[in-house]
Amino acid sequence: MNDHATSLTEPGRAVEAVPPDASGVPWAIGGAALVEEWMADFTWGTVALDRFVSHVDVAVNGDSARTLWRSAHSLRSLPAHPPPAGLPPLEDALFNMWHPVWLELADAWRLEGRWLHPETRFSIDQLTLAENRAGLLIGCQDRSAPTAERRYDPQRNPVLSDQGVIAFPLRGWRAAELLYDGHGAETAMLLCAGTAVAEAAVHEALEMHQSAPGRPVLDPHTPGVRVDVLVHWAGRAAPVTGFAHAAS
Repeated sequence: MNDHATSLTEPGRAVEAVPPDASGVPWAIGGAALVEEWMADFTWGTVALDRFVSHVDVAVNGDSARTLWRSAHSLRSLPAHPPPAGLPPLEDALFNMWHPVWLELADAWRLEGRWLHPETRFSIDQLTLAENRAGLLIGCQDRSAPTAERRYDPQRNPVLSDQGVIAFPLRGWRAAELLYDGHGAETAMLLCAGTAVAEAAVHEALEMHQSAPGRPVLDPHTPGVRVDVLVHWAGRAAPVTGFAHAAS
Protein backbone atom coordinates (compact mmCIF):
# COMPACT_ATOMS: atom_id res chain seq x y z
CA MET A 1 0.00 0.00 0.00
CA ASN A 2 1.47 3.41 -0.88
CA ASP A 3 2.21 6.11 1.67
CA HIS A 4 -1.03 8.00 1.09
CA ALA A 5 -3.34 5.07 0.45
CA THR A 6 -7.00 5.41 1.21
CA SER A 7 -9.19 2.61 2.53
CA LEU A 8 -12.94 2.57 1.98
CA THR A 9 -14.90 -0.15 3.72
CA GLU A 10 -17.50 -0.13 0.93
CA PRO A 11 -16.15 1.70 -2.13
CA GLY A 12 -18.87 3.81 -3.66
CA ARG A 13 -21.27 3.07 -0.78
CA ALA A 14 -19.75 5.03 2.08
CA VAL A 15 -22.54 7.61 1.95
CA GLU A 16 -25.49 6.28 -0.04
CA ALA A 17 -27.64 9.32 0.76
CA VAL A 18 -25.65 11.40 -1.76
CA PRO A 19 -26.45 10.46 -5.40
CA PRO A 20 -23.67 10.20 -8.03
CA ASP A 21 -22.52 13.29 -9.89
CA ALA A 22 -23.20 14.19 -13.52
CA SER A 23 -20.61 11.63 -14.65
CA GLY A 24 -22.04 8.87 -12.47
CA VAL A 25 -19.18 8.99 -9.97
CA PRO A 26 -20.21 8.24 -6.36
CA TRP A 27 -19.62 11.04 -3.89
CA ALA A 28 -17.67 8.69 -1.62
CA ILE A 29 -14.82 8.57 -4.13
CA GLY A 30 -14.17 12.30 -4.21
CA GLY A 31 -15.08 12.72 -0.56
CA ALA A 32 -12.58 10.12 0.58
CA ALA A 33 -9.89 11.54 -1.71
CA LEU A 34 -10.24 15.06 -0.33
CA VAL A 35 -10.31 13.91 3.30
CA GLU A 36 -7.20 11.82 2.54
CA GLU A 37 -5.45 14.80 0.98
CA TRP A 38 -6.22 17.17 3.83
CA MET A 39 -5.49 14.66 6.60
CA ALA A 40 -2.02 14.21 5.07
CA ASP A 41 -1.49 17.90 4.36
CA PHE A 42 -2.64 19.45 7.63
CA THR A 43 -0.21 18.87 10.48
CA TRP A 44 -0.16 19.30 14.22
CA GLY A 45 3.33 20.61 14.71
CA THR A 46 5.25 18.38 12.30
CA VAL A 47 2.92 15.36 12.49
CA ALA A 48 0.22 14.85 9.84
CA LEU A 49 -3.32 14.48 11.12
CA ASP A 50 -3.59 11.07 9.46
CA ARG A 51 -1.18 9.80 12.13
CA PHE A 52 -3.67 10.75 14.85
CA VAL A 53 -7.05 10.17 13.14
CA SER A 54 -7.99 6.53 12.55
CA HIS A 55 -11.09 7.08 10.40
CA VAL A 56 -13.85 9.50 9.49
CA ASP A 57 -17.53 8.56 9.31
CA VAL A 58 -20.30 10.62 7.69
CA ALA A 59 -24.06 10.56 8.27
CA VAL A 60 -26.35 12.48 5.90
CA ASN A 61 -29.80 13.66 6.95
CA GLY A 62 -30.13 11.21 9.81
CA ASP A 63 -28.98 8.17 7.83
CA SER A 64 -26.65 5.67 9.51
CA ALA A 65 -23.06 6.83 9.82
CA ARG A 66 -20.80 5.16 7.26
CA THR A 67 -17.03 5.14 7.08
CA LEU A 68 -15.79 7.51 4.38
CA TRP A 69 -12.03 7.26 4.98
CA ARG A 70 -9.50 5.30 7.01
CA SER A 71 -5.89 6.15 7.71
CA ALA A 72 -3.44 3.72 6.17
CA HIS A 73 -0.76 4.58 8.73
CA SER A 74 0.32 3.30 12.09
CA LEU A 75 -1.26 5.74 14.52
CA ARG A 76 0.45 7.86 17.12
CA SER A 77 -0.88 8.47 20.59
CA LEU A 78 -2.45 11.82 21.35
CA PRO A 79 -0.23 14.23 23.30
CA ALA A 80 0.00 13.01 26.88
CA HIS A 81 0.42 16.31 28.71
CA PRO A 82 -1.85 16.47 31.78
CA PRO A 83 -4.43 19.24 32.16
CA PRO A 84 -3.34 22.22 34.24
CA ALA A 85 -4.19 22.04 37.92
CA GLY A 86 -6.11 24.57 39.96
CA LEU A 87 -8.24 26.11 37.22
CA PRO A 88 -11.35 28.05 38.30
CA PRO A 89 -14.71 26.37 37.54
CA LEU A 90 -15.60 25.90 33.88
CA GLU A 91 -18.92 27.67 34.30
CA ASP A 92 -16.96 30.87 34.97
CA ALA A 93 -15.16 30.66 31.62
CA LEU A 94 -17.81 31.31 28.96
CA PHE A 95 -17.52 34.86 27.56
CA ASN A 96 -14.78 35.59 30.14
CA MET A 97 -11.57 36.09 28.18
CA TRP A 98 -9.57 36.44 31.40
CA HIS A 99 -10.38 32.94 32.58
CA PRO A 100 -7.01 31.08 32.48
CA VAL A 101 -8.39 28.16 30.46
CA TRP A 102 -8.43 30.30 27.31
CA LEU A 103 -4.77 31.27 27.61
CA GLU A 104 -3.85 27.62 28.15
CA LEU A 105 -5.72 26.62 25.00
CA ALA A 106 -4.50 29.50 22.83
CA ASP A 107 -0.88 28.76 23.77
CA ALA A 108 -1.33 25.12 22.72
CA TRP A 109 -2.17 25.91 19.05
CA ARG A 110 -0.01 23.89 16.59
CA LEU A 111 -2.06 23.45 13.38
CA GLU A 112 -0.43 24.06 10.00
CA GLY A 113 -1.66 23.36 6.47
CA ARG A 114 -1.17 24.28 2.83
CA TRP A 115 -4.60 25.90 2.51
CA LEU A 116 -4.72 27.26 6.08
CA HIS A 117 -4.42 31.03 5.82
CA PRO A 118 -1.75 32.51 8.16
CA GLU A 119 -4.35 34.89 9.55
CA THR A 120 -5.87 31.87 11.32
CA ARG A 121 -3.18 32.02 13.97
CA PHE A 122 -3.97 35.63 14.77
CA SER A 123 -7.69 34.89 15.07
CA ILE A 124 -7.28 32.23 17.76
CA ASP A 125 -6.81 33.96 21.07
CA GLN A 126 -8.35 34.30 24.51
CA LEU A 127 -11.22 36.46 23.30
CA THR A 128 -12.32 34.41 20.26
CA LEU A 129 -12.07 31.15 22.22
CA ALA A 130 -14.06 32.58 25.14
CA GLU A 131 -16.76 33.82 22.78
CA ASN A 132 -16.73 30.58 20.72
CA ARG A 133 -15.81 32.56 17.58
CA ALA A 134 -12.40 31.02 16.82
CA GLY A 135 -12.17 29.24 13.48
CA LEU A 136 -9.98 27.97 10.67
CA LEU A 137 -9.55 30.22 7.62
CA ILE A 138 -9.18 27.80 4.70
CA GLY A 139 -8.70 28.63 1.04
CA CYS A 140 -11.46 26.66 -0.71
CA GLN A 141 -12.30 26.00 -4.33
CA ASP A 142 -14.97 28.07 -6.05
CA ARG A 143 -18.11 25.98 -6.47
CA SER A 144 -19.08 28.12 -9.47
CA ALA A 145 -15.80 27.21 -11.20
CA PRO A 146 -14.99 23.72 -9.93
CA THR A 147 -12.16 23.10 -12.40
CA ALA A 148 -10.41 26.43 -11.74
CA GLU A 149 -7.35 26.81 -9.55
CA ARG A 150 -7.89 28.01 -6.01
CA ARG A 151 -7.66 31.79 -5.74
CA TYR A 152 -6.01 31.44 -2.34
CA ASP A 153 -3.05 33.74 -1.63
CA PRO A 154 -1.47 33.56 1.83
CA GLN A 155 0.17 36.94 1.27
CA ARG A 156 -3.15 38.79 1.01
CA ASN A 157 -5.58 39.61 3.78
CA PRO A 158 -8.56 37.21 3.48
CA VAL A 159 -10.97 39.85 4.76
CA LEU A 160 -9.91 42.60 2.36
CA SER A 161 -9.51 40.40 -0.73
CA ASP A 162 -11.86 37.88 -2.34
CA GLN A 163 -9.79 34.70 -2.49
CA GLY A 164 -12.25 31.98 -1.53
CA VAL A 165 -11.21 31.80 2.13
CA ILE A 166 -13.97 30.25 4.25
CA ALA A 167 -14.14 30.27 8.07
CA PHE A 168 -14.84 26.89 9.65
CA PRO A 169 -15.65 26.88 13.39
CA LEU A 170 -13.09 25.58 15.87
CA ARG A 171 -15.59 25.42 18.76
CA GLY A 172 -13.49 26.75 21.61
CA TRP A 173 -16.10 25.86 24.19
CA ARG A 174 -15.73 22.20 23.27
CA ALA A 175 -11.96 22.51 23.72
CA ALA A 176 -12.54 23.85 27.22
CA GLU A 177 -14.89 20.98 28.03
CA LEU A 178 -12.30 18.46 26.79
CA LEU A 179 -9.67 20.04 28.96
CA TYR A 180 -11.89 19.87 32.04
CA ASP A 181 -12.68 16.24 31.15
CA GLY A 182 -9.02 15.40 31.73
CA HIS A 183 -7.27 16.08 28.43
CA GLY A 184 -4.25 18.36 28.27
CA ALA A 185 -4.62 21.70 26.51
CA GLU A 186 -2.70 20.49 23.45
CA THR A 187 -4.85 17.39 23.05
CA ALA A 188 -8.03 19.42 23.51
CA MET A 189 -7.01 21.82 20.75
CA LEU A 190 -5.80 19.00 18.49
CA LEU A 191 -9.14 17.20 18.77
CA CYS A 192 -11.05 20.36 17.87
CA ALA A 193 -8.67 21.44 15.10
CA GLY A 194 -8.52 18.03 13.43
CA THR A 195 -12.29 17.69 13.58
CA ALA A 196 -12.66 21.13 11.98
CA VAL A 197 -10.32 20.08 9.15
CA ALA A 198 -12.40 16.95 8.52
CA GLU A 199 -15.61 19.03 8.55
CA ALA A 200 -14.12 21.47 6.04
CA ALA A 201 -12.93 18.68 3.73
CA VAL A 202 -16.34 16.99 3.70
CA HIS A 203 -18.04 20.35 3.12
CA GLU A 204 -15.82 21.16 0.14
CA ALA A 205 -16.19 17.66 -1.26
CA LEU A 206 -19.97 18.06 -1.20
CA GLU A 207 -19.74 21.41 -2.97
CA MET A 208 -17.47 20.00 -5.69
CA HIS A 209 -19.70 16.93 -6.28
CA GLN A 210 -21.98 18.48 -8.89
CA SER A 211 -24.89 17.61 -11.14
CA ALA A 212 -23.97 20.57 -13.38
CA PRO A 213 -21.28 23.26 -13.11
CA GLY A 214 -21.96 25.26 -9.99
CA ARG A 215 -24.77 22.95 -8.79
CA PRO A 216 -23.86 20.50 -6.01
CA VAL A 217 -25.79 17.24 -5.98
CA LEU A 218 -26.34 17.76 -2.24
CA ASP A 219 -25.80 21.41 -1.39
CA PRO A 220 -24.54 21.73 2.21
CA HIS A 221 -25.98 25.26 2.26
CA THR A 222 -29.55 24.10 1.62
CA PRO A 223 -31.78 24.67 4.68
CA GLY A 224 -32.64 21.40 6.36
CA VAL A 225 -29.62 19.47 5.05
CA ARG A 226 -27.63 17.89 7.89
CA VAL A 227 -24.22 16.25 7.47
CA ASP A 228 -22.62 14.83 10.61
CA VAL A 229 -18.88 14.16 10.52
CA LEU A 230 -17.61 11.71 13.15
CA VAL A 231 -13.84 11.82 13.62
CA HIS A 232 -12.27 8.83 15.34
CA TRP A 233 -8.93 9.36 17.11
CA ALA A 234 -6.13 7.05 18.18
CA GLY A 235 -6.63 5.74 21.70
CA ARG A 236 -9.98 7.47 22.17
CA ALA A 237 -13.15 5.38 22.36
CA ALA A 238 -15.72 8.02 21.40
CA PRO A 239 -15.46 10.05 18.18
CA VAL A 240 -15.53 13.84 18.12
CA THR A 241 -18.54 14.94 16.08
CA GLY A 242 -18.62 17.90 13.75
CA PHE A 243 -20.92 19.14 10.99
CA ALA A 244 -20.27 19.73 7.29
CA HIS A 245 -23.52 21.55 6.53
CA ALA A 246 -23.67 25.33 6.73
CA ALA A 247 -24.92 26.76 10.00
CA SER A 248 -28.51 27.96 9.90
